[in-house]
Amino acid sequence: MPEARVFKRGELPFKDCKTPSGVTQTARTITVGFSNHIGAGMEIGEDVCIHWTTLYDEVLFIHAGSMIVRTDAGECECHPGDIVWLPEGVTLDYDMTGRRCEYFYALYPIDWAKRNNMEEP
Repeated sequence: MPEARVFKRGELPFKDCKTPSGVTQTARTITVGFSNHIGAGMEIGEDVCIHWTTLYDEVLFIHAGSMIVRTDAGECECHPGDIVWLPEGVTLDYDMTGRRCEYFYALYPIDWAKRNNMEEP
C-alpha cells in the first residue's frame, strides 16, 4: 500500500550539480524510488546562469531569494511565492547572476534523461 512521506528540510540530500556557469546545490527528493511518474526536489543557485531547453514539463516555486527566468518571449524576475510554469521544449535561462535563489521544482516525466539517452546534470 502506498505511504505518504515527509521530507524534512534539514534532511534533504543536497549535492553539487555542476553547470557550465558554476555549481548549484540540488536535492533530488522525489526520485524513481518513490514515483514512476513525477520528480521533485529543491535547488539552490548562487551567481549562476543556466541555459537549458526543458525535456519535461516543469513547475518552479520560488522559496527564497530571486531569479530571472528568460525565454524568447521575454523575462520575468521571480520572487518568493512566485510559481513558474515551463512546458517541455522551452529554451530559457535560469539567471541567478549576482543573486541567490532557493526553489522547489516538480517535473514530468521523471525518466526524462533516460528517454533522451543522457544522464541528469
